[in-house]
Amino acid sequence: MASAEFDTLAETRELRDAGIEAAHAEAIVNTVRRTQDGLLTESRFEAAMAEQRAYLDTRLDKQSAYLDTRLDKQIAYLDTCLGEQNAYLEKSLGEQNAYLEKSMGEQRAFLVKSLGEQQAQLVKGMGEQRAYFEKRLGETNLAIADMKSEIYRYMWLHGTMIVLVLTSMYAMVESWLRG
Repeated sequence: MASAEFDTLAETRELRDAGIEAAHAEAIVNTVRRTQDGLLTESRFEAAMAEQRAYLDTRLDKQSAYLDTRLDKQIAYLDTCLGEQNAYLEKSLGEQNAYLEKSMGEQRAFLVKSLGEQQAQLVKGMGEQRAYFEKRLGETNLAIADMKSEIYRYMWLHGTMIVLVLTSMYAMVESWLRG
């Protein structure tokens, strides 16, 4: 890039030599100088970029430090909250386990007692049923024995009657045949 510096007196002299009045020549040189001051040159650009980088680095460092501080505070707060939550959960779980163990023990005792009572009732009922059926079986066997003896008695009587009838018929048939 060309240099942004120039000699205003030399330029004014050159314009006057070209036939421009001194006042106009100075106005033209001043206007060019002011315009040139606003031009972007490599050195100005690098200086502005260095200044901008320094400013941004400072701002980023401050922001990073601020965020690190906030993050550390947030992590500490979360760790505290998590510790409290863990303690609360452990306490609650311990209470729940104790309650469940107690309830299960009570249920187990109740079930054992109920099963014992039911088993006793079942054994008693089966004993009563066995006694009742044995009594009925004895009565039935006795009734069958009575019926058998009655049947044997009737058969003996019938057999005796048949023998008597046959004996008398034999005697009758013999007497007819003889006579």
